[in-house]
Amino acid sequence: MVGKVGITKVDSKGRVVIPKDVRRRLNIKPGEEFLVTEIDGDTIVLRRFNVKKMLEKLVRNSREVNLEELEAETEEEGNRVAKELYRL
Repeated sequence: MVGKVGITKVDSKGRVVIPKDVRRRLNIKPGEEFLVTEIDGDTIVLRRFNVKKMLEKLVRNSREVNLEELEAETEEEGNRVAKELYRL
């Protein structure tokens, strides 16, 4: 779902202000941290970055993880990315 669109500017220190209505709707508080991901040359994504919630989720999900399967999947993905990057 895409919410309302707003226009903002980057200031001289590289800061971008999230429009007030977006902050209010998403309940964004001062001091919250965000992960910034570049999608392409014109698009970035901000995602809330809450270490405590992330760790809690990891612990919950770790009970359901088969470590051998995870290791195999990780190796497979690493090989796929290396082939893509280095055209092997």
